[in-house]
Amino acid sequence: MESRLTRLEAVQSMLLAIGQMTTTGGDITEFVRAVHRELGRIMYAANFYVALADSEDGTVRFPYFVDELDETPDPAVPVRLASPDESPTNWVIHNRKRLVMTRDEQSAGGADGAEWGIGSIAEHWMGCPLLDQHGRALGAIVIQSYDTRHTFSDEDQQLFAVIARHVATALQGLQSMDRLERAVAERTALLEQQNAALKEAQSELVRQEKLASLGRLVAGVAHEINTPLGICVTATSHLVQELKLTREELANGEMTEDSLVQFFDILDQSLRIMTTNTQRAAALVRSFKQVAVDQSSDDLRRFNLKRYLDEVLLSLQPKFKGRSVKVELDCPADIELESFPGAVSQIVTNMIVNSLLHAYERDQPGTITIIARAEADDSVAFDYRDDGAGMDEATLAQLFDPFFTTKRGTGGSGLGAHILYNLATGALGGTVRVDSAPGAGLHYQLRFPRNRRSAATA
Repeated sequence: MESRLTRLEAVQSMLLAIGQMTTTGGDITEFVRAVHRELGRIMYAANFYVALADSEDGTVRFPYFVDELDETPDPAVPVRLASPDESPTNWVIHNRKRLVMTRDEQSAGGADGAEWGIGSIAEHWMGCPLLDQHGRALGAIVIQSYDTRHTFSDEDQQLFAVIARHVATALQGLQSMDRLERAVAERTALLEQQNAALKEAQSELVRQEKLASLGRLVAGVAHEINTPLGICVTATSHLVQELKLTREELANGEMTEDSLVQFFDILDQSLRIMTTNTQRAAALVRSFKQVAVDQSSDDLRRFNLKRYLDEVLLSLQPKFKGRSVKVELDCPADIELESFPGAVSQIVTNMIVNSLLHAYERDQPGTITIIARAEADDSVAFDYRDDGAGMDEATLAQLFDPFFTTKRGTGGSGLGAHILYNLATGALGGTVRVDSAPGAGLHYQLRFPRNRRSAATA
């Protein structure tokens, strides 16, 4: 029982960590090393590697390779594999299918009976393809055992396939961010070389880049939200199966009542958190598409503001890890809205992320205060205040301008406050005021109708 709980917690932790790594960027080798470390908590993983394929020249390289018998290949040197029968790894990449082999099966060779030409023979070998969103092979993830005491059960194989899917999504995101960073660096270098005679051409180029960035934002937000949504769906399915197995154990008299109650408590809490995040992600997708493409009243729904804000703040807890900033929420429990919950979530998220990025230094303590009140005219007054660095009048005047940021190159895109303004005045049909001064923090004052449907038709 304790072993199953430990494994359940490790699986949850790993899937959630992979989802977070998708959006935070970083080195691919370090990412795979972190995956290997987490995988070792779930199953035997002494021998583990990832192979990345280059579809243009037919080579693979190994950014991360740990093996008890085989020599570690140079991660910077590609290896050419002309035929899928040259190695099990290349077979997995070429056929885009999972492959699990015993020692006898590996010794028997490839599809034509030819001997596998690369790598030592393992007692148990398991490889899964890393596929992008279009089903194209990015590479393969492999785990193997040279010890007969360590083999991979059916459950191990299913878990490894799930992990491979999420690793593929994360790797695709890391590769995309790497290409985007190189493209931005190249574009910046090009712009710096321009002289005054090209000023008019530069203005047009900046305008086009802004439009392109907005297009990437639309695609990026949808991808970023669907990634944790997929993780939540997978993890929830796994938890439901664990609940079924636990009930069966209880029926067979193999579990104590105390351990069953404890397991149910953990299981119910996990399901609640994941279900909440699944609903929030789906609402964000609908809300963002609606604001960006078509504000359809069919997507309006009724929700309790206090409960929804609690859910949003719960999902943002990872942002506060290692920080001394706290959030104080003051909202009556009886405010019901007929509006766009995704817009509310995005606004609060952007406010908090901007405060953490701009208002406070990494080790600086602080307090973010959120106050919501129902007004007599059937509107909601929503106040957000941080006690951070604040800003001067010149900076405040440009706060809502797209692509304006004081943190260029260190995490600021210049779109957070701009999107906040558009959602508050567009989707929610309200108004926004902002006040600030150096050292006095930032204060947003939003007012929007409680019933967006009736306000839109009035």
